[in-house]
Amino acid sequence: MPTPQWIKKLGGHAGELYVAAELSKRGIASALLPENFSDNDILFGQKEGNKLGYIQVKSCHPDRANTFILRETDEKWTKANTNQFVVFVWLGSLRSNENPKFWIAKKRDAGLACIKHSAHGTSNWERRFSPENLNRHWENNWALLEEYVKK
Repeated sequence: MPTPQWIKKLGGHAGELYVAAELSKRGIASALLPENFSDNDILFGQKEGNKLGYIQVKSCHPDRANTFILRETDEKWTKANTNQFVVFVWLGSLRSNENPKFWIAKKRDAGLACIKHSAHGTSNWERRFSPENLNRHWENNWALLEEYVKK
């Protein structure tokens, strides 16, 4: 039986909350944006407003799926501003009491990964990435956001 849409939405919301919590732990203020806010889920930055960034969260619940789904249209991210990021959140299996895992990338780099995907140039819109397919340098790459911490 397919997973109901509302349960999928809960998984996405959980990923956004995990990312917001991780930003808070690092002293970075953040706010969840309204649903479908121009391809971004979180606004974050310094309280003074000197540095602001945007995050698109892609969540995966391993008890229901084993890949992150991006789209052909996400190839346009190669032109994203330098203050736009993607955080992939592996929510962790409830069955094995697994903790969440994170991969943090510039949105431009995630767009390039979509272009390099085997589905690029085909009629398939899906760009599925398992954790093993993600760039290993992205894993726990919170340092990428350090410039947004107040100095």
